Amino acid sequence: MSDTLTTIPTRKCFHCGSAGEVTVTYSGLVAYNRGELAQVAFPELDKTLREQIISGTHPACWESMFALDEDALDDDEDAE
Repeated sequence: MSDTLTTIPTRKCFHCGSAGEVTVTYSGLVAYNRGELAQVAFPELDKTLREQIISGTHPACWESMFALDEDALDDDEDAE
C-alpha cells in the first residue's frame, strides 16, 4: 500500500522572505504533527527539505547563506 502524498506550506524564509511548500507523505505529516522529529517523520526527504519544513529556509537560500567559499579555503591552506 502506498502512502498518499500531500503538499504542505512552509513558513516564510528569513533570508528571502518568501513562503514555500514541500510534498510529504501523509503518514509522515501525521507523525510530525504529533511531535516526531523531522528526520524520523520524513526519512525519504533530503535534509535540505526537512530544514525547510522546520525553519522555512529554502535549500537555495541555505546554500547561499552557508556555502563555504572554496577560494577562501584554498587561501587558508596555502597560508599553512
